[in-house]
Amino acid sequence: AGLSCCNDKIHTESPPRRRPAGLQHIFDTLHNLEPAGETGLVEALHTIAEKVGQRALVVVVSDLFTDTDELADALQHLRFRKHDVAVFHLMDPEEIAFDFRRPYRFVDLEDNTAIVAEPHLIFDEYQKALSDFFREVETACHDVHADYHLVTTDSDYEEILREFLTARLPKKGKS
Repeated sequence: AGLSCCNDKIHTESPPRRRPAGLQHIFDTLHNLEPAGETGLVEALHTIAEKVGQRALVVVVSDLFTDTDELADALQHLRFRKHDVAVFHLMDPEEIAFDFRRPYRFVDLEDNTAIVAEPHLIFDEYQKALSDFFREVETACHDVHADYHLVTTDSDYEEILREFLTARLPKKGKS
């Protein structure tokens, strides 16, 4: 297993290793990782598509807040290079529910821009935009035969990983 973490460029890489120490290195890297700057997900996926020489399972964990057409192109590039792709679309439950009762100051964690909004005035438009976004991302994944999983930040990650890996096990009696 290897690891690539990105902001506006890939900034942390652990090349694939076969030994258990390699997995521990990945865990340590993730534990010590500090998010910073804008995300260059699309560019990172194109880089990974070219850099990883042999067929691999590429697991993408992201909020996917990027241009969906560009994301679709990057996923297509990975599939063209024969990689198996799984996308875990990570969202905060509050982003999905949008259950705010009073004026709220929303801050972009990537560039610190902020807006103040009345949630009840923008709720319907927000929900439609979010629904459209989910549909576009899921379609982009489906079109390239990539697994798509919407995951909330309060989910049990061990359970999600177990279900994902179990679903990928060869079925008895199937060839």
